[in-house]
Amino acid sequence: MNQCANKDGEREITFKVITFGCPVNRHESVAIESAMQQAGFINTEGRARVNIINSCVVTGAAAAEARRVARKIKREDPHALVVLAGCYPQVYHRELAEEMPETDILIGTRGRSALPALIRQALDEKWHGPRLMVTEHEQGDKFEEMPLLSWYGRVRPVVKIQEGCNEFCTYCIIRKARGRSRSLPPDRVLEQVRSLLEAGYREIVLAGNQLGLYGQDLGDTDLPQIIEEMSRLPYDFRIRLNYVEPMNVTERLLETVAFNPRVCNHLYIPVQSCSDRVLKRMGRKYRAADFAAIVRMAKSLAPGISIWTDLIVGFPGEEEADHDITLHMIRELGLAHLHVFPYSPRPGTPAARFTDNVRPDIKKKRVEEMQRLDRELSRNYNGSVLGEKLRVLVERIVGEGQCGFAEGYADNYVSVRVPLECTFGVENKLVGQFINVLAQADAGSYLAGTLI
Repeated sequence: MNQCANKDGEREITFKVITFGCPVNRHESVAIESAMQQAGFINTEGRARVNIINSCVVTGAAAAEARRVARKIKREDPHALVVLAGCYPQVYHRELAEEMPETDILIGTRGRSALPALIRQALDEKWHGPRLMVTEHEQGDKFEEMPLLSWYGRVRPVVKIQEGCNEFCTYCIIRKARGRSRSLPPDRVLEQVRSLLEAGYREIVLAGNQLGLYGQDLGDTDLPQIIEEMSRLPYDFRIRLNYVEPMNVTERLLETVAFNPRVCNHLYIPVQSCSDRVLKRMGRKYRAADFAAIVRMAKSLAPGISIWTDLIVGFPGEEEADHDITLHMIRELGLAHLHVFPYSPRPGTPAARFTDNVRPDIKKKRVEEMQRLDRELSRNYNGSVLGEKLRVLVERIVGEGQCGFAEGYADNYVSVRVPLECTFGVENKLVGQFINVLAQADAGSYLAGTLI
């Protein structure tokens, strides 16, 4: 069923939001859910009358999956309303309007606060075929704040404080999808965070497309300052940063991460390659030595810090020597985790016109080598924290009956699993609370520990 009756007997319309991509998208999906519920729509996990696909355009695989889901929904229920939203239609709306008759509304990354009204109009007028609701980003765009209720649906809510990107990386389409960098004013950041903390949340994830630029457009604040202001809120909580580009990591930011007890001992710094030749072709504004200096400074200021990175493997023109340089430097720096992506050309980017592409079999081999290195680094890092006391935020209870395991993340972003005594059980409501754990063994995908 995709409709239900309210207390007055009127038919209410069900909806659900399907999310692909980054933490920024996750935040926006929750905001869309909030706006839809405030407009009287009913959120459901089952079959829905309205299906909003909040899409990603960073890789071809993410775009293909959004198309697959839209077609599947329409095939299973021809009367369902399908909305394709976010970065994918923002960039490729003209192509989608021709190729995706399954979509009823195409809306990009602007004007989504009007989405409930557009959906009501579409339902009333019974639109057929894609209706384009995409407008291009312009110089001077302001941060579009969307309503966010004090519930989130996840233990660690994401707060989007920055949007857009000022870089021109040759492989990336985000600048076109999101426009130039713009920031949520500090008072609004604090208001959103305070609302979530009052609702009982214990970890706040700060996110943006180029998070390190937060406040640059406002002129009187920056990322370290807003972190300091947040940390003074009188609640028991911690702050985690989403990825920060190497060119935006400052010594002051590293000191904030190292010395502010509210901030998680974790940094996510996407380097993409450690070959200067490849970085130059990518349009990245740093050298491998700059990234190495950041990692070493972070480790000296914050012993035990967990540092993650992104790596694009098989970028056009990447030679075996470039790949080996990256392998060697990443291993030497002792990072904790790698997100490895085979290069995926995005139409409309300069790199999509490069002709010196890496053969698929060679790319596959290099990806596998990087993934093996990731497993090695993860084992090394996990081993380094065995015997330590970790403060874990419980995300879920797994197991049968009254006994089970508590699972969650420590501040260094290591996944931890703890057996519970039968007297604890699910009733003790550990989900969303901090527990102290002694890390005892590396179980591969998580650390096994005991409650202290």
